[in-house]
Amino acid sequence: MAQFFKPQKRGKAVSKTLKAQVSGLDHQARAVVRGSDKQAGRKPQTRFIIGALPGEVIQYKTTGKHSGTLERILEPSTDRRDAPCKYYEQCGGCDFQHVDESYQLRHKQQVVEELFQKFGVFDAATESLPWQAPLVSEPTRYRRRVRLATRWLGKEQKLLIGFREAQSHQIVPVEDCLVAEESLLQAVNRLYPVLNTSSIATKLGHLEAIHTNKPVILLRITDSLPKDAIQSLEKWQAEQNIDIWLQSDNELTPLNNASLPFDTSIDGDKLYFQPGDFLQINGGINERMVQQAIDWLAPEKTQRVYDFFAGIGNFSIPLARRAKSVLAVEGVYRMAEQTRNNAETNNLTNLSSLAAELNDITASELGEPADLWCLDPARPGAEGVMTLLKKLKPEQRPKRIVYVSCAPDTLARDVATIVGLKSNKKTSDYRISKLCTVDMFPQTHHIETMVCLERAS
Repeated sequence: MAQFFKPQKRGKAVSKTLKAQVSGLDHQARAVVRGSDKQAGRKPQTRFIIGALPGEVIQYKTTGKHSGTLERILEPSTDRRDAPCKYYEQCGGCDFQHVDESYQLRHKQQVVEELFQKFGVFDAATESLPWQAPLVSEPTRYRRRVRLATRWLGKEQKLLIGFREAQSHQIVPVEDCLVAEESLLQAVNRLYPVLNTSSIATKLGHLEAIHTNKPVILLRITDSLPKDAIQSLEKWQAEQNIDIWLQSDNELTPLNNASLPFDTSIDGDKLYFQPGDFLQINGGINERMVQQAIDWLAPEKTQRVYDFFAGIGNFSIPLARRAKSVLAVEGVYRMAEQTRNNAETNNLTNLSSLAAELNDITASELGEPADLWCLDPARPGAEGVMTLLKKLKPEQRPKRIVYVSCAPDTLARDVATIVGLKSNKKTSDYRISKLCTVDMFPQTHHIETMVCLERAS
């Protein structure tokens, strides 16, 4: 007789309220709690809780296999402080305001060091990393770009604009954001009466406020807006002198022929971009980061540079002022074109731009080998570029590499690949000469890091 498999019905996970002492923080600044809900015959459960600190005794509620929600601090750490932002307990934008900035910096450097050891970049028992002083940002008002969620409440005929709660789709309405430039939320607040109509709000996905050389608001729309709604937006734009762009799945449209905004390089060059293009959110720290990348690479007028993940030319344009030539390589065609245009606008004839699939980049696409490499990948890192580097003959590999990262785990993985390269069986081709954390995102767990690697020979 045939036997048919009948899956058993799974019961809904039961949430429990537990008490535990925090043993440490992970690389996302989440508290690590071990063994507080051990079951007979099973290993102690490890859970990750946002908002608690090492040594604290806490009460929390389980929410899934490895997570929990902080309910009460029973025994607070001496490192704990009152968060400076009134929205902090609800808003999911920041997650590290409950300690001061010096604690945040120490934790971030420790995370990088632990991951470098885990991936075999170095052995802490026999060697140390060449840490440089961190590039430190202003702790507040540093963001020149914010993205806000929206929701239209049909019954109340009201539009919600704000940030999402941590681990939730719920929106926390905000009038201001402590880490954003004041002009950003002020512009959104002034636009709110125009957006707070069903003809616009029902078609609004999210919005971004940006301020480089001028204030810009980008509205992400899910359907075309009626003519009267467009007219209302255009009238507001003219009165406020704030450009509005509309973004749909298929196109990006400036209202009233709004001009392209631009960032300014350390040399005063204009780096034009479209709203929606990648832009470092911390303008002040970005300038210092670019300058340090140039100092570490030390380009000469006889040297060629590859700039991978080039964006709109954040590193490429200043490097072209100092090197023989620069090839800017970018995976997004539109931004590669923008870098080319930015080079032409700033009268740079020694910068070329290439749109290429960076996960599968080849030496033949790049042409002449480069003396120096600059990398600034997104969080997934640069595995494709690492594969390219491994395939190159030793004499084709760069003299110096500067790697800028917003994800310490993929950075550690890629740096381990670089220091593992060997022309012979005894010594590595590359060594880390400098590294530092970059305070790009104060009040959050996000970690920006810079590493300089040099050929040993």
